[in-house]
Amino acid sequence: MDIYNPVGEKRSCNTKISSLLQQAYNHYPSISSSEKLILAAQAEIEGAKWNYFPTPSIDFSQGSAGRTGQTYRIDQPLWTGGKLDALNDLAYARGNEAQYALQESAYTLSKQVLRVVNVMIRADGEIKAFERGKKDLQSLSKMLERRVEAGVSSETDSDLVESRIFQIDSDILTSKQRFKMAERQLQLLTGRSVSCLKLKNDSNLKTQKSLDSMFTNMIQTHPSLKKKTAQIAKAKAQRKAADAEIMPNLSLRAEHQRGSLYQDYQDTSNTIVYVAVSFNPGAGLSSLSNMESAKYKMMKAQDDYRTTEQELNDELIRYYTDYKTAQRNLDTIKQTIVSSRKVLDSYERLFLAGKRQWLDLVNMSREVTMNYVSLASLRAMMIVSSYNLQLQTGHIYLNKKMR
Repeated sequence: MDIYNPVGEKRSCNTKISSLLQQAYNHYPSISSSEKLILAAQAEIEGAKWNYFPTPSIDFSQGSAGRTGQTYRIDQPLWTGGKLDALNDLAYARGNEAQYALQESAYTLSKQVLRVVNVMIRADGEIKAFERGKKDLQSLSKMLERRVEAGVSSETDSDLVESRIFQIDSDILTSKQRFKMAERQLQLLTGRSVSCLKLKNDSNLKTQKSLDSMFTNMIQTHPSLKKKTAQIAKAKAQRKAADAEIMPNLSLRAEHQRGSLYQDYQDTSNTIVYVAVSFNPGAGLSSLSNMESAKYKMMKAQDDYRTTEQELNDELIRYYTDYKTAQRNLDTIKQTIVSSRKVLDSYERLFLAGKRQWLDLVNMSREVTMNYVSLASLRAMMIVSSYNLQLQTGHIYLNKKMR
């Protein structure tokens, strides 16, 4: 009853759950989509840097009587009241948000893989439990056949055990279908065929830390919280930009003009360098409204962070409870299996002595089988909750080069 025996029929299996998480990260298209957002954010950061550089422009106008005028201009911002800094901060915040969104997508994908792994491990344990139970029933059936031939047992008892074998065959078929479904889902998620899992010597299955230390690690490493922090920074940059709308712009401008729309003589040219001041507060009191809106958006981003932190805390507690519950109950169910097996052997002897009914013996065989099924469920719960704890606290690292 070693819970770390391989999952599946293959005796030599090298596929660990951690390798499935990495393969899903390398294969699944949602990760590639998040990577493209990072590239877009990096380009936006470069664009924001160029806002501090001079801006060239050309104006060409044509009026009546063939008059034309050209203006060649270069504007160098000197002071914008914080507009350019806000754009730069916003670009960097979006870049960080894209980075953490990629990590968050990886966590979401990993949890999806672990849900399928849970189904596979549980189905594998159920298949083996039901097959073991079928062997017990077949052994009882052979014993009963000899008794029927000897005339000491009735055909009705044979019908009972045959119906139980038919029932357990149906259970085996259902569990095998669930196992096959898990195989297909893992193939879609990872891009490779997965028919077995290796659990021996997997460091992610050893959870020794306290719940308090797990909370600390989660808050420091979880990408959802980092993403919310980036969104707060983005909201602050947007508020900074809104506050800067009511500030004037000061720039150094150099112009070279050729021609004129107002004079017939077109060979005139003029070059001038001057300091320009512009002010555009928007229509009516729209700037004040924008400032108020940006303030509340920033407050909302801060509230979203606290909400996400609470949700992750609840999730961590649930994983920890599942792990500890499974770990505690595994020893109990193992002892129960040993005891129920002894009771089954005792019932068999008592039946042969005429002190137990055949129904008692068959029902006890079913109870032993269902104890093994409970063991399979607890085994899957402990393994997957251990991985969820490792993932939630930042101890599973998924890396891939940008495409």
